[in-house]
Amino acid sequence: MTIVIPPSSAANEESPYRPGFGTTPPVAVGRQPEVNAFARALDQRGGTGRTVFVTGQRGVGKTVLLNIFEDVAESRQWLTVREQASPGFVSRLTQARLPEALEAHDAHETTKSKIVGFTLPGGAGGLTTRTETTSALQPDFRHHLMSVLEILDAHGTGLVIALDEVHRSNLDEFRAVTDAVAYAMSQEAPLAFVAAGLPASIDTIVNDEVSTFLRRADRINLGSFSAEDTTLALRLPAEEAGKDFDEEALDLGTQVSLGYPYMVQIIGDLAWRAAGEADRITRADVESVVDEAKQILIQQIYEPTLAALTPGARKYLSAMADDEDVSHTGEIADRLGAKKQTANDYRRMLLAHGVIEAPAHGIVRIVIPHFREYVRDRTGDS
Repeated sequence: MTIVIPPSSAANEESPYRPGFGTTPPVAVGRQPEVNAFARALDQRGGTGRTVFVTGQRGVGKTVLLNIFEDVAESRQWLTVREQASPGFVSRLTQARLPEALEAHDAHETTKSKIVGFTLPGGAGGLTTRTETTSALQPDFRHHLMSVLEILDAHGTGLVIALDEVHRSNLDEFRAVTDAVAYAMSQEAPLAFVAAGLPASIDTIVNDEVSTFLRRADRINLGSFSAEDTTLALRLPAEEAGKDFDEEALDLGTQVSLGYPYMVQIIGDLAWRAAGEADRITRADVESVVDEAKQILIQQIYEPTLAALTPGARKYLSAMADDEDVSHTGEIADRLGAKKQTANDYRRMLLAHGVIEAPAHGIVRIVIPHFREYVRDRTGDS
């Protein structure tokens, strides 16, 4: 069969859903209390809530919440520096992100002889402030940070540092940043610090005492949406774009997605497309895309997740899949015929990769929606 290039969709036919990693959906639901708390923290100098960890498994919206926090900062005329916490992120923050954030407000080019140069947002008359460095020493992250904060403070604004994909393998770099942040906050500088990562990574960072002040940080644990919020996340984007979402379609979409934020966007997007030019999304539309939605999860979540695990960790996961909900770690070790320490090593890897959670001592649970069934099917086929 010959390939035919489909015509482009009219603007009003474009899906209002955003099933992409880190992409903010058109209607954000279920996180209003967290957003309110962060806004209050920025508004109240010296108050609590300016150091925040955002945790949760893959696909629950950690990066999306960072996006929203950045919008909150912008609404207060605060600057934001954002970086992935991969190796070298301290250097990128020091040499690129801080200067870039400030240059966005400056008509002059920053040179090596200057630490920063910028025009403050909303400043009367386009006021430009520059700080010279006369030291022969190479300024480090803390030096740059404090220079920026001193100028921002003088003009009634502040800075948000946002780190995404925080991982425990980069503890030394993370310590360099958090030590500087802790010092700045001890000086009551206008600074907020937000870091997002998988629960196991955040736990390691806090428990290993990377910085003692992190123990006092607020923690936002993101999970699946409630049934009510799932319904809103499906219905409101469609309504705002001109389609109704039938109640039976909403019920099925809520049931299939299990409230998993990423799956909610996939279901909404595919159902919208299945409805075509119709003015409503029906149960039949949702039914027609369930298999495709699950296949997307397989390709984008399940397969990469399994590929990143060792054979031993995969066997541990397969043993867990035999249970209907929680698993007891002792029983899993017995099923595997493995020593306790070996089984614990597998468990820690699964926790670090965000595949399982440990809600209580000796208890583990698979947390990625529909993943249990997928693992069972693979085990049965092998």
